[in-house]
Amino acid sequence: MLWLMTRRPHARLGRSCRFSLAIISSLFLGAAVSPTQVLQYKRSTELLIKRYEKLVAEGSLLTSDGWSRASILFDRSDAYPADGEIQLISGPGIIAETQRNGDRAEVETKWGDYYGTIDSHLRYKPPAPDGSIMLVQSFSLVFVHRPRGAAVTAGDSEQWLIKGPLHTRSADIPHAIQYVEAMRDQSNDPEIRRNADKTITALKRFTGCGSASAC
Repeated sequence: MLWLMTRRPHARLGRSCRFSLAIISSLFLGAAVSPTQVLQYKRSTELLIKRYEKLVAEGSLLTSDGWSRASILFDRSDAYPADGEIQLISGPGIIAETQRNGDRAEVETKWGDYYGTIDSHLRYKPPAPDGSIMLVQSFSLVFVHRPRGAAVTAGDSEQWLIKGPLHTRSADIPHAIQYVEAMRDQSNDPEIRRNADKTITALKRFTGCGSASAC
């Protein structure tokens, strides 16, 4: 589940955030999570979401191979959506388990940003004029048990998985720019190429990049 919160302008994607331990612990009301656990991601559920966020930050969900690597973190996933919409986000500042009940758990991420979407025609749609929106995501997790006496195969061990399906591509701004540049260079459609140029120009406002290439 994804929530878009307060609207606030950003000149750059990269930024430095400082939080007191008291503030961090109060962000996850009702969750038995200490500030140390939040910062170090010691829980297996939090580490799972950290692995997923790392793949997003690496631009992995923009390729079929990367999509396959991300899919093993989910209990179900859709086929790679080559023409699907791309969500533009930045990595979260906080990842914390907020609930656990037997084989079910919830993990929330906060202090990331949502920058809009890119559609199949490489058109950029911002969430707000000249800014971004604070992003909060809630992940439902399920603990998968290996059947007693069953043969062990890859991806079949007891583990926490994100309740699927994985069906939406997500990427940070620099990798999205690289993707749009590659799609533009492969296309002979004048409209696609024009859309791509406009999108690249718009996204570079968030990175501080020059006009030559993505950061």
